[in-house]
Amino acid sequence: MPLDLTLLSLYRLNGQELTSLPGLLAVTPPRRVARGREREPLIVSLLLNGNTPFSTAEYMKLTSEAAAAFYNSPGALTTALRSAAESVNRSLLERNLSTTGRGQYAIGWLTLASLRDTQLTLLQCGPTHVLALSAGEIHHQHDPDRSGKGLGLSQTINQYFSQITLQPGDRLLFCPKLPPTWENALASDRGLQPIESTRKRMLAIAEGDLNGALIQVTTGTGNVILQRPALDETPHLSPPKPVDVPPLVTSAPAFIPPEPAHEEPLPAHMIGHPPEGQPSAYAIPPQPALDDEALVEQLAAAAMPREFPPSIPRARPPEPDIEPLPDVEEEVPALEEMDARAPRVPSETGRQAARAAINGMQAWRRVNERLGAGLRKFLPRLLPSGGESEPSLSMSSATMAFIAFAVPVLVVTIASIVYIRSGSSTQYNTYITQAQAMRVQAMNEADPLLQHEAWNNVLQRVAQAETYGGATTETIAMRTEAQTRLDALLGVSRLQFSLAFSAGGGVEISRMAASETDLYMLDATKGRILRAALTGRGYELDTLFDCTPGEREGRTAGQLVDLLILPKLNMLNSSVLGVDAAGNLLYCAPGQVPQAFPLTPPNTNWGRVTAMILDSNKLYVLDSPSRAVWIYNGKEDTSSEENISAFPDAPYFFFGNQIPELQDAIDIAVNRDELYLLHADGRLTHCTFSHLEDVPTRCDSPVTLVNPFPAYGTRNVFTQAHFTQMTLTSLPDSALLLLNAEGQSAYHLSLRTFQLQGILGAVSGALPSGPLGAMTTSPNHVLYLALGDQVYITNDAP
Repeated sequence: MPLDLTLLSLYRLNGQELTSLPGLLAVTPPRRVARGREREPLIVSLLLNGNTPFSTAEYMKLTSEAAAAFYNSPGALTTALRSAAESVNRSLLERNLSTTGRGQYAIGWLTLASLRDTQLTLLQCGPTHVLALSAGEIHHQHDPDRSGKGLGLSQTINQYFSQITLQPGDRLLFCPKLPPTWENALASDRGLQPIESTRKRMLAIAEGDLNGALIQVTTGTGNVILQRPALDETPHLSPPKPVDVPPLVTSAPAFIPPEPAHEEPLPAHMIGHPPEGQPSAYAIPPQPALDDEALVEQLAAAAMPREFPPSIPRARPPEPDIEPLPDVEEEVPALEEMDARAPRVPSETGRQAARAAINGMQAWRRVNERLGAGLRKFLPRLLPSGGESEPSLSMSSATMAFIAFAVPVLVVTIASIVYIRSGSSTQYNTYITQAQAMRVQAMNEADPLLQHEAWNNVLQRVAQAETYGGATTETIAMRTEAQTRLDALLGVSRLQFSLAFSAGGGVEISRMAASETDLYMLDATKGRILRAALTGRGYELDTLFDCTPGEREGRTAGQLVDLLILPKLNMLNSSVLGVDAAGNLLYCAPGQVPQAFPLTPPNTNWGRVTAMILDSNKLYVLDSPSRAVWIYNGKEDTSSEENISAFPDAPYFFFGNQIPELQDAIDIAVNRDELYLLHADGRLTHCTFSHLEDVPTRCDSPVTLVNPFPAYGTRNVFTQAHFTQMTLTSLPDSALLLLNAEGQSAYHLSLRTFQLQGILGAVSGALPSGPLGAMTTSPNHVLYLALGDQVYITNDAP
């Protein structure tokens, strides 16, 4: 039995509800497709996370490439879905590797769905959610362990396949980030309310920015229909261009739509269209110019329910964007001109609509007259009788109508006030009582996993109570206790961060390195190094410090991609060292002119320098595209009068015969002979350098990260984090810190066993929202975090 899927967007950005959802695309099979794809419509839902904005054109390009790869892939349906996901992964990975030095990244959370008869096959990449409401029961498709962190982090993708058998009346919800109230709202709906009513209720009960797609399953012909939501105030948005899936070719090239002239960056989804030439709910033929009579008839017909064209079963085309109405004096012709025109025969639908409108006005007039007459008879009986000599009460029909409407409004207003004063208090007390009961349950539990669940329930009930009674001393105390207990179970330490300084608008800090008195920051926008000095008033930005790339004495350094602190005693008397992607070093110090020196290229030449680190007077340089780590021995002889680099000699290769996959490595750390590499998808590689010819250098990739906290249960806390940087803390208790940019935290790991020692986070409100850009520690154990152009510090780090 063929089915139709009608999609409605759930999209709110910066408090404004919008109809066009970037990243959402629905495509019916075009005329020429690969074998097996003839009857399989495709839904693409893509959310791009990261620290850079994404334009509508970028979303359209990625989703169009996914659709092209799907319809150009013959054979099994799972193979075609995997090809679509891999096309998105390739594009994002190339972008991430090219912007690593600027600290920019993009992660794609992708959900693909293809319908064959009544079977919906899903592919999820990233921790996305798919909820299916069938026969009054909710089925939740969400497995972050198998779907991974998303696309664009590695050459291989994590994928989670699932299937749902649909029937008419079912509803689906595609949501990259699921608000906690939506699952219960969809379950309580049971598919009885109109889909538009369900959409409005789900938007009303969730706060903040939202994106998702609500889908209604109906009997049809196998179409997927993007329906424009009905908004009270719809901003003017130009409809996106249709997706054009290219014809089948053997090599299945990716389709790239033409770039628009100018696109403002958007951080979320986009609604797409079926390909050209395919019947669609968006297909609106060009309309001829209307004369006045036809315009009047259309306005009359607009008040009536619309009938769909027979070629598009059950599909309601979205209304076109509302343009400003023309000036009446300019557009409406004179009455004489209207009379001179040949009359047009109105359609039967228009006649019926006009006739219904007239009948409605006449019915309203009769009701108004009867209401006025009744009130004229009834109201005088309420007044004291003054005898027959007193004139009878006389009221106009308008006054009678006003009273008829005012009385119900007054009653509703009074009832609302009573509910707000008493009903809200009742709801508040109910949720507080439930929270107290769950607190007692949590205190009596011995199983850490059950304690975790119970304290989570306490936090949820406290939040629900505050929606009715606001934050009180009671709710604040309960939340503080529950959060403290929960953090202890999960190994989370809440640190008090304070704003150290702001580097100024236009600065994007992507790397940091610190000494006991100075903090150096890499500005990704200009590829330069900034300095902040510790004074008696705290940290202050050194506006006279110069470490800007460029040509210096015939030697050139480009935009820097990494930096490190130099030892106090070095042959160039510099304090900080930067490196560009081509292996050119830039030495800088306060009050000095920067000095540029090129590193001696390796025998394979440079691919692209990604990161560097200094340990025991040896410079380790990571060249990810070339799968190499090169070691430069530092020069300590200062007797030479030649102005040469501190690392003048040719490098040697770190690895032996075993070379791990390094193409997606983004950061490096070294502790004597121990080398640590962080990959874009969060994996860690650990290598031990061998000085003996008979014993080769060995690598473990990826290492197994150990979580000793049982309260997590089967949940993999490492796969849910997004690690972007890595650093080693100072002796004597040296450990490995991994920056979880999205979670605004740092994972503290032991160096040898890779066991989680704890998670360092911030107390509530200490950091503004947004992904962190950089992290570092100083020799005196001060932890620095950068967000945009602002730097936050804490002295409480372990």
